[in-house]
Amino acid sequence: MIKRHDTVVGTKDLHVRYRPYSVDEMLGNETNKRIVKKGLDDGTLPHSMLFTGRAGCGKTTMARIIATGLNCEHGPTSEPCLKCSQCTSIMNYSSLDVMEINVGKTGGKDDVAKIVSDLPSAPFSARFKVLIFDEAHKLTDAAKDLLLKPIEDGYAHVYYIFCTNHPEKLQTKRKKDGEAFIDRCYLMKFDPISSDDLVQLLSEVSTYEIGTIENEEVITSIAEEAKGVPRRALKWLQQVINEGSWSVSELKRIIGVIDEEDDPQIIEMCRHLNNGKFREALPIYEKLAKKMDAEAIKNPIMFYFLACLRNARTVKDGDKFNEILDVLIPFIPESGKLANLMMIHRLYKITAIVRKYRN
Repeated sequence: MIKRHDTVVGTKDLHVRYRPYSVDEMLGNETNKRIVKKGLDDGTLPHSMLFTGRAGCGKTTMARIIATGLNCEHGPTSEPCLKCSQCTSIMNYSSLDVMEINVGKTGGKDDVAKIVSDLPSAPFSARFKVLIFDEAHKLTDAAKDLLLKPIEDGYAHVYYIFCTNHPEKLQTKRKKDGEAFIDRCYLMKFDPISSDDLVQLLSEVSTYEIGTIENEEVITSIAEEAKGVPRRALKWLQQVINEGSWSVSELKRIIGVIDEEDDPQIIEMCRHLNNGKFREALPIYEKLAKKMDAEAIKNPIMFYFLACLRNARTVKDGDKFNEILDVLIPFIPESGKLANLMMIHRLYKITAIVRKYRN
């Protein structure tokens, strides 16, 4: 059963207002939900967990739910009240005891060393310290070494949750140490949400927000195009509600479904990228971006380079296209100008990779 949550720091965007804050609110991944629910309610939740799965399938959301359930003043519980001081501080990102660490920015040895040095001290005001490491695959080898002993020996008052969509990268460079790190964590794999669950989510949100479902075909189309990512689906639903016509044709414009007339431009841009020519590719992207979402432009580029990978004749070419796909695959969570800036940055990185492999 979904619920609407209006937090102090949260925007009014649908993907924020309808973010789950309890196990029962989550859609899909039923096995993981049962494990977490039982662990919270009977006190058997592992202190070190590794959540894997593609972007947008609920890893970080589940980590926040665990942090809230562990520290609710009426818990630990799988059904936090969401009203007490601990619940609200976690929901508003103001808890001093729940840290959400963006490893891409602060995953080096010095940053992790400071975190580790603070672990023995008691929580400031909550029942437990909860450390959520987002993009955990970006932890350096030195940072993983620092975390090995704490996650193995543990502290009764500390929980570690590592979230990544690239668990295999935890084993790169020094594979043995990477395996040791993974072996110390309880692994949970998260799958994308089914289209049926997304239809249910979008239907309930529409009913909450405007009291009706204007066009069920639009709801179904959003669910299919979202590819199992609720955040993406809710962003598109919000645009549909704001636009007001609830027509499939307008939905296509919102999502940015590629029309046949756009294909030559996409192919031309991809060829420029594959030749390392950023200056030539950029104007084509900027023209497309005036009528399409950045994520919608990114997808056909990604499939172009996937085809290149499949047809690669040498290991060197395979490595090149693999690096390019690593740049393209992650979902762009923003919209508008910020999304375009992120996409332009990715286009430049693609041409930089191509030039690197020429040398």
